Amino acid sequence: MAPACIAGPKRSDAALIVGLTVLASVLPLIVTTRWYDHYYWPKVQVLYAVLLILTPIALWTDRARWLRNLRSPVGIALAVWLALVAVSTALSVNPLLSVVGEDYRYEGLLTWLAYGAVVAGVAGTFTAPGRIRLLLAATYAAAGVMAALGLLQQFGWTPVPEDVTRIGWARAWGTTGSPLALGAYLVLLLPLLISLYTGADVGRRRWIWGGLGVLMCAALAATGSRAAWGGSVLGIAAWGVASGRERLAVAARPLILLGVACAVATFTVLRISPPAVSGHTASVKPVEQRMVLWTTVAPLVLKRPLLGWGPETLAEIYPAYKSPVFLRAFPEAAMQSIYVDRPHNDLLQQAVAMGLAGLAAYLWLWATIFASAWRAARGAVHRDRTTGLAAGLLGAFVAYFVQLQFSFSYVSVAPVFWSFVGLALVLDRNTRDRSLSGGTGLRAGTAAGSETDVRAVYG
Repeated sequence: MAPACIAGPKRSDAALIVGLTVLASVLPLIVTTRWYDHYYWPKVQVLYAVLLILTPIALWTDRARWLRNLRSPVGIALAVWLALVAVSTALSVNPLLSVVGEDYRYEGLLTWLAYGAVVAGVAGTFTAPGRIRLLLAATYAAAGVMAALGLLQQFGWTPVPEDVTRIGWARAWGTTGSPLALGAYLVLLLPLLISLYTGADVGRRRWIWGGLGVLMCAALAATGSRAAWGGSVLGIAAWGVASGRERLAVAARPLILLGVACAVATFTVLRISPPAVSGHTASVKPVEQRMVLWTTVAPLVLKRPLLGWGPETLAEIYPAYKSPVFLRAFPEAAMQSIYVDRPHNDLLQQAVAMGLAGLAAYLWLWATIFASAWRAARGAVHRDRTTGLAAGLLGAFVAYFVQLQFSFSYVSVAPVFWSFVGLALVLDRNTRDRSLSGGTGLRAGTAAGSETDVRAVYG
């Protein structure tokens, strides 16, 4: 039998709900030994397979519902940016590579189009409280599994397969493929979790959210990702600003309790970390390496300033291999091949891959994402749990954006982010519809609905 929240809709809606929920929850956990890339390749294959099934269903059932999302500010900016990705791919120094993506990365044109489909799909499908509750419950259940795996890896045991690259790793990576990716995954989820925790009624539900938050904080410490740590602080601060003083005052006591528990868990994990983890955390070497990458990659932007070199081509065009400055930062490059396929700065990567035009469109897209969540969180209506959910999404976006400036997008994490963008579109649309109608509360919407009682998400 179908779950209660999807028993009513047509089978096509049920397929969309289940498929998109799988992308946000199950996909990050997928690992296989059937390919030399155990971690990223199976995830991108699942992404493509699910969307190949869902896209014809969506367009066949209610094409207008999906295309309507393109008329939102986020939808317009996303469409323009994806169009520039396509143009940059056509003019790439390696068009085929820019289409399919590089091994172990797979974020070429096909994957970026898939992310856009995820945004449209979530925004058009998760328009009722039961549906949103299902998506969030599945995503955070998967996060609990991921955090537990990360802590097991921190203490020297991993139940997931290790390939040659990951044998002997001391820092936790879960099933995301990298400590940086696990940090990105957790930092994306933490601010929204805090919103769900403070919005839940006192009792078992709040204890569940709080316990999961402590587990995720401990796993975040196990990644040794300082960019993720900083991103989480700024993301939680953004959630606080968007929530407003009144909401923070009401939630002060549970917030203090959660903060103390997370601080104890973080300190404990760092205290008993293996020497390799604590040594990485204290080292300035990663900072020096990033500075070298940024200063050697940036001149590439000026050589093809308008539309860039094409997605996924940096490893082929990087100019500083074997240079003295590169060998000082990466001494192992004197004995083995090291490929620079990411500059560990998302905005710089966009500028190199798609030029200044692509970078401008990408910044516009991020601005509309922030604005969408902010409008929903600070709308001119009563401060209710709906705005609390939107504030959590805003915090998630800020945290994720900050850590991206010292890392990059991973196919194991990005589908969760783009799913959250789709949810922000739903909340922003509800806020604008309520403002136009003068309503003070949200009404349950239809399957295509423009209005959703998202307060029911909290239970």
